Amino acid sequence: MWERFCFFRNYAYLCIQLKHSAMRKNFISMVIACLALVLFGSCATSEERVARMAEKARKVTSALNERRFTILVDRMYPLRGSSRSISYGYSVEVRNDSLLSHLPYFGRAYAIPYGGGKGLSFSAPIISYQEYQKKHNLRHIEIGLTNDEDTYLYTIEVFDNGKSSIDVQSRQREPISFSGDMEEER
Repeated sequence: MWERFCFFRNYAYLCIQLKHSAMRKNFISMVIACLALVLFGSCATSEERVARMAEKARKVTSALNERRFTILVDRMYPLRGSSRSISYGYSVEVRNDSLLSHLPYFGRAYAIPYGGGKGLSFSAPIISYQEYQKKHNLRHIEIGLTNDEDTYLYTIEVFDNGKSSIDVQSRQREPISFSGDMEEER
């Protein structure tokens, strides 16, 4: 409140000081020019932002249609316990007919090989791949696969901006979820 009062008091004082009408006109025209510059400058940046978002959506759609994409994971959500931020290097990569999973696992395992097994770090051929448009800016992908330890269902949801969520269900372990961003291919 005090800042507003000071602003109006300073503005009134400035107007009183500008006794000459030519100086007043110059001052008012400078204020209008500054306001116009701010308004038109913000319009240009919003148009650029919309263009960048459209380009990102095109790249994401192209990668999903080609079945060649990588999702870099930055957060995990175990079934039991709180979510955890994870370091760089964890990812899920789809390359046509195979899935490369390099993910951490926290949770209960019902029957696993001695020593813990591979967990969610493996490469396996895709058995089933179903994809559909859930909403106008969201793609839903279900990938079924089997390796020598277990059978998995990876449910991936990808937004047009590349933000993604991954749900992993297996027969021998509790479900776990991840979130991250789709990496842009170079």
